[in-house]
Amino acid sequence: MMKELSSLNEVYQTIAKVTSLDDALRLYQEFKGLTITFPTKLISADYVKQYLKKETQKGQQLSSRELQQLARKFDYSERQMRRFMRDIRQDNTSNRVEEEELVYITKWLEERRLEEEEEND
Repeated sequence: MMKELSSLNEVYQTIAKVTSLDDALRLYQEFKGLTITFPTKLISADYVKQYLKKETQKGQQLSSRELQQLARKFDYSERQMRRFMRDIRQDNTSNRVEEEELVYITKWLEERRLEEEEEND
């Protein structure tokens, strides 16, 4: 298996090491020839805005502390979260928003952040 991995182009070697050789082959089959860039944010800005809109529709103003916690939860800066809130206030085009919380993804982000903090200590 190592000989097969070493025969792959570097990006496919990395994918195979992180996931599996089968996953690398699937990705190759699906995306060969394409240039792919991965956004630095896992969760889309649109989702975060929808989430914030839902929270504000509950009839309460988000405190600075709550906004800070949400920024950490979704891996956005507090400044960006404030911009999202400003955009929401300016855009009153849609009424109710029903979104489920991204429990698995936000938990995964928090675990990675804690691991990074432990490594930096």
